[in-house]
Amino acid sequence: MGLINNTLKSAGKLDPISLTLCIVGSRKIYREDNYAQSPWHIFAPNLKIYGFDADPEACDEANAALEAQGIDWFERHYPLALGKAVGEATLYITRATHCSSLYEPNSSYTSRFQGFNPSLNIEATVQVETTTLSAFAQAEGLESVDVLQVDVQGADLDVLQGGEHLLAATTLGIVIEVEFSQVYKGQPLFSDIDAYLRARGFVLFDLLTNDGWCRLPRYLSPLQSQRRSGQLLWADAIYLRDLLGHDQQLQNAHLQTPVHLLKLAAIADALDFPDYALEVLTHLTLQYGENSQWNCRQEIFSILEQVQPLLGRDITELPIVQLLQQSAA
Repeated sequence: MGLINNTLKSAGKLDPISLTLCIVGSRKIYREDNYAQSPWHIFAPNLKIYGFDADPEACDEANAALEAQGIDWFERHYPLALGKAVGEATLYITRATHCSSLYEPNSSYTSRFQGFNPSLNIEATVQVETTTLSAFAQAEGLESVDVLQVDVQGADLDVLQGGEHLLAATTLGIVIEVEFSQVYKGQPLFSDIDAYLRARGFVLFDLLTNDGWCRLPRYLSPLQSQRRSGQLLWADAIYLRDLLGHDQQLQNAHLQTPVHLLKLAAIADALDFPDYALEVLTHLTLQYGENSQWNCRQEIFSILEQVQPLLGRDITELPIVQLLQQSAA
């Protein structure tokens, strides 16, 4: 759990805000899928998690486990296939169930790499009803999505397009799987997703490629580089709003409020960008610090005094401290 959010939580600064997280492709596979152990738990009990997966059994298992666990936040998983339109689509069910997709696996391409087959072998196809994030939100009275996580095997841009107005109006952070080559036939690639999100006020902060499956070597080749383990095929991309940047002012004008700034800082820390979180908290304090609810000066000083590389150093020498002290004079 991040130092910044821990400090804000202890000071009661996070009490006025809530966080809504939507997870599209919410099958629980890894330990971090238990949100009691995740950085998002800092927002509980004001945390709401909506999960979506096309597999009803996966949703039933997740909901049953949550009920048995006795959680202190809201979390529910819905057996829905989200896309860019309400209608019907073909779901390609693969041998590795978590690789199933609304896009057909591109076996002629993936067979050239080690590791993909037989995971992407098609076991069956079924017709499924699709809906959109916006349609779900309207039906359920969901007014905002602060953070969106998407991992739906090639159909990720479709999910964004199906929630366009909701995401444009409310969303501060997006974590989305992106591919750099067509693992699935006809799927949008990273360049398509990046252009779409940049045009709507989001900024790319990182590409996570630490999963061993992100890069794969060629199936036929016995040679492999010690420095490069193969071609980069996919990653998880992290996007955040830049509410301080002049270039995005038009797209982000409606989010220039103290509540959104504080929430953005907390989201940034939860996603392990403490540098950006501190920058946003400083801006929040300088712009709205006359109201004690939004004044984080003392919390920032407390955070800096706990940072290991700064121990024993006079923090008044730091530009961030000097800026905050000047504004208070």
